[in-house]
Amino acid sequence: MEERMIDDEYGRGIKLKKTADGYIDATDELAEETEKQTDAPEASAAEELMFEFPELDEDDEDLVGLSPEEALALRRKKEEEAAKRKAEYEQTCKEGEVLLESGSFKAAELKFEKALELDDEEKEASIGYWRAKTADFTEPDVLVDEYADAGFESLEFDLGYRAVDEIKARYKEVFERRVKELEAEEEPLAAEIENKRTSRRAIIKERIKKAFIWFGVALLPALVTLILGIVFGTKILSTPDGRYVAPTIVFAALFVVFFIGFGIATNKLLNAFRIYRANENVSSTDEGKKLLRLRDCKEIYERFLD
Repeated sequence: MEERMIDDEYGRGIKLKKTADGYIDATDELAEETEKQTDAPEASAAEELMFEFPELDEDDEDLVGLSPEEALALRRKKEEEAAKRKAEYEQTCKEGEVLLESGSFKAAELKFEKALELDDEEKEASIGYWRAKTADFTEPDVLVDEYADAGFESLEFDLGYRAVDEIKARYKEVFERRVKELEAEEEPLAAEIENKRTSRRAIIKERIKKAFIWFGVALLPALVTLILGIVFGTKILSTPDGRYVAPTIVFAALFVVFFIGFGIATNKLLNAFRIYRANENVSSTDEGKKLLRLRDCKEIYERFLD
């Protein structure tokens, strides 16, 4: 039996064994040893070869079908490209910082936007971009308004958790000041909205009460005429002289008239309830929408202070 090893610093050995019958038997050298064969003549006639195949740490579909040498060359190429990209990213961030320090916020925004295209997970580019957008957080509402609807979790996801943590620490005083300002703005606005709602609520409740009365007044004769029309209608064929035909027609006609009145009363009652619900919904007015927006922004500022 002849055995050869081809050493490779990147991988492990795969044992290829050529038997006397011309077949190839492959065995991983790290696998458990199999039982030794007892047929000595066949074992002595077999030829064993050892090959080494590289194990790459990365799971890259581009490496599928490549030889070990081609795979290593491709990996080196990607590493060089990554290093070049990282160097360009760092240089772009440095240029953006210079522009920030000089107060050229629009130019800095463009620089950090380019840096984010190179690596959107690095906190330096994310922080720099929003520093530029908010004029170094002298206008923090630019950021908060952007995520007032989506919420703080979406903000954290987009900016990156590490970037948000650093922004929290660096601009804590800015966020505390904005919370106090929004609270001062929220209190009188909320009181004004509640006073208006209370005034409208009294008027609407009186309107609902009247609508209920008219609803009952319209419902009762409609039900009476409907019942009488059905009763007389079922008796039309019970007598040969047709004495119930005229009452049936009269009550049917009266029911149509009362039913129209009942429909009008029902519509007024439903409208009164619709107005009541709208009055209880803060977002139904412009002032209410402003209050809710203010509270959403305040909540994000408070989360920055967590």
